[in-house]
Amino acid sequence: MKRRLFSSLLVIILLAFTFPQVARAEGADTPVLIKDAAGLIAIAEHPEGDYILGANIDLSGVNWMPFAFSGTLDGAGFTVYNLSITQTCEETRITYDGRHGGYHTIFAALFSTVSGSVKNLNLLNETIDLTTDQPCFIAGIAGYLLGGELINCSVSGRMKIVSTAPQCGAGGIAGFGHGRIEGCTVDAEITICAVNPDRYCEEYLGGILSNGYADVIDCLVKLAGYTSVRGYVHNGGLVGLSDVNPENKRYFGHVRGCSVDAKISFFEDVADRRAYCSAYIGEIQNDDLVVSANETVRFVSLESKDFTRMLLPDMDQNPVYNAVVTPPKCTAFGYTTYTNPDTGYSYTDDYTAPAHTPGEWQVVTPASYTGEGTQRQYCAECGVLLAEETLPKLIPSVSCELSESKVEMTYQDSLQLIATVLPIDATNGNVTWMSSDESVATVSNDGLVTALGKGKTAIYCKTDDGFASAACEVEVRFTFGQWLTRYILFGWIWSAGING
Repeated sequence: MKRRLFSSLLVIILLAFTFPQVARAEGADTPVLIKDAAGLIAIAEHPEGDYILGANIDLSGVNWMPFAFSGTLDGAGFTVYNLSITQTCEETRITYDGRHGGYHTIFAALFSTVSGSVKNLNLLNETIDLTTDQPCFIAGIAGYLLGGELINCSVSGRMKIVSTAPQCGAGGIAGFGHGRIEGCTVDAEITICAVNPDRYCEEYLGGILSNGYADVIDCLVKLAGYTSVRGYVHNGGLVGLSDVNPENKRYFGHVRGCSVDAKISFFEDVADRRAYCSAYIGEIQNDDLVVSANETVRFVSLESKDFTRMLLPDMDQNPVYNAVVTPPKCTAFGYTTYTNPDTGYSYTDDYTAPAHTPGEWQVVTPASYTGEGTQRQYCAECGVLLAEETLPKLIPSVSCELSESKVEMTYQDSLQLIATVLPIDATNGNVTWMSSDESVATVSNDGLVTALGKGKTAIYCKTDDGFASAACEVEVRFTFGQWLTRYILFGWIWSAGING
């Protein structure tokens, strides 16, 4: 009995020490570091978590699936680029039109819903291209802002929705909802085509928020908007429709300290046209909203009465684009500019990460036979240090052996000597050849010995690092015929033979 009790107590003690450690690991204050596309995609598995980016992330080739996010994401000033969205998730939420009619709505954005916090995040070259028959909002970061906050973020890119539904909208930062949007920047081209011959559509376009009652503070907008609507247009440089839903609620909100540079082209095909299109807010239905201290850099509203042609950034029906690549620089992304020479319309795409231009390696401390050295590589453009390497200690030659150590040669013959230097990985295993008496025999740079006269000489081979050497004794003799010529004919025929 005592043994069983002791065993049970031991198990309890072990469990007590084990489970709290796991809980602390899961509930740690340190956010999860994300440095690649796989890590960004994996947020969907734990959308309530805390995350921080540790690098710029390229989403080329990823067809992003939006998901609801309730945690915290700190972009830390890094950039997610080449984000492409052509689909929505299964999540739906109720959104409202200007008459407070509710719709089950889908969303296309980085996140379908944000009820948490996203800050310090840059989205570069985000493209959204969606065709749907369901009520839908598209946006840069949050399709539906559910009381969350979007702080110090930026979005640049192109967004397009083609809808046959009774309600649709597009916002540079958020689609529908409420919360706080502060210090955000948008540079976007947004296109909405909502033409359904069978029913009218309530359309919303906002440089920051398309529909809702979020606080919009200290934001910058550069917008090119194109909306073709059979129904009711609500276009604003900052907010399309400011409204509190349902109508029995009130919200004392702010749209302040923002700057707008926008041009919006639209048509509104409806008998009782309203054509809401303004620099800051298309239509205000929230009587408690305070709009103050905003700046209009430029605002152009172009209304078309031709309802037969959709208003698009490039009105060419069969455009052909010329591509010009701008390579990346040390702190600037590279990209490709596509231009239609017939219309002059252009856009940028295919962004590449900033990159330094590696210069030549520079030896700082030369390696020697007694110690290692160091070399560094700097950017040829900005001079920043890119890499540093250790140069390995030099390896000396230990031995040098020749293919022959002693040879006899006949006058005017040649012989190839081969030198073998060990170890084979010696840093400088090159050799230098020389003859002690070049009147007897000479040696070439590659060890070819040529006999020139009777006598003895030594052929020396020495490694260029000076640590090893070898020698070959060479004796040159005359053949019998050469001897007869040399001595019987008194040397004149010999000499003629030598000179000839």
